Amino acid sequence: MFPITAVISHGLRASEASALNVEHWNGKILKVHRSKGQNVSEVPLSREARSHLETYLEWRRQQGGMFEPLPESPMFLAQDPKSAGQRLGYKGLHRMVKKLGAIAGVEDLNPHRFRHTFGTEVTRRGVDPLFGKELMGIKRDRVFQRYTKGVFKQAAAEAYLKAIGEDENL
Repeated sequence: MFPITAVISHGLRASEASALNVEHWNGKILKVHRSKGQNVSEVPLSREARSHLETYLEWRRQQGGMFEPLPESPMFLAQDPKSAGQRLGYKGLHRMVKKLGAIAGVEDLNPHRFRHTFGTEVTRRGVDPLFGKELMGIKRDRVFQRYTKGVFKQAAAEAYLKAIGEDENL
């Protein structure tokens, strides 16, 4: 997994991931400046994501120069020859994820699909929707429901089958 995909797989918007600086990371939690609402959220990263991010930052330390991860420097840097060492912007992130999708054989992969997957997984694992909304920087229930409607449809079908004594999983 690439460090940027490890981060966006935690429900961040692509623009929020692009805006991260090294100083927003404390080893466990990202301080995310939300692009909607002008607030700051704390997003804990999984052990696997932390490992990928720390490996990436160590690689940058070893590279030195423009890659040196100073507190005020961008968390994610472009690697292409034309803009190497500059902040990885939304378009660059989008292109990178599309390429990863093509390599993995996943059609139409884009950064926002990671956000939807996070919302679905948080709900599927039984996390309180209030906490899911907080982790994703969402204020309104209706918006959060867009990210989780598949889980609720499946849960409704499973509840019905259980109620009629046919409680096998779908």
